[in-house]
Amino acid sequence: MWWGFHTAPSHQSQGRNAFAIICLIVLGLSLIGGVVWFWKRLIKEFNYDGRTFTFNTLSIPEMQARDLSAIEEVGEWTGRGGPLGFRIKFRDGEKLYLSYGVSNAAVLAERMRSDLGSTAADTIAAKTRRPARLAFMLFIAVCAGLLATVATSRFLQRLPPVISRTEFFLEVDERHVDKVVIRDRVLISGTSSTRGAFRVRTPVDDPMVKELRSRGVVVEFETSSDLIP
Repeated sequence: MWWGFHTAPSHQSQGRNAFAIICLIVLGLSLIGGVVWFWKRLIKEFNYDGRTFTFNTLSIPEMQARDLSAIEEVGEWTGRGGPLGFRIKFRDGEKLYLSYGVSNAAVLAERMRSDLGSTAADTIAAKTRRPARLAFMLFIAVCAGLLATVATSRFLQRLPPVISRTEFFLEVDERHVDKVVIRDRVLISGTSSTRGAFRVRTPVDDPMVKELRSRGVVVEFETSSDLIP
């Protein structure tokens, strides 16, 4: 943007010049803000007594204090060029960065890791338990699904077979059916003297009921209906 602004023709409109200036200002403020944000987290000096960690940063000269219990882990801080130092992560999500160039940085990191040993072990164990708990819940869900599938399959196997409308009327014409039960106008249940119990899924209207009764079939209803009784 800077190159385009300075190499633009002299007769360029003021509006374009103003836009370029605004873009440069925004870019500069963003860069400055990023640097300030990082300097607030880059440790300049520190002191550690085994319980309390006191430090100041490049942009905050006042000493700050954090208890050891507030620290979650001390990890490696790496960049594109390789290791740069250590990253101190707190339980509230805040992170501090300690460069190798700070005196006794490696000693501090080693001692903190040692002091956090039991806490770190508890944290690792908790993280290990989470996948195990998730796997257990998944196993329970799969077992429940299999049981439901088996129960549903067995229930369906106990139900009478479904025959077509044509097969049903053929049984009626041959006088193999004496009685049927109509449920919700869409399901007919009955027993044939030749094939046994059966079901028919077909819409039932008044003419069909009259036709069945005219052929000597007793028709009953399990639910309320507006069919001719």
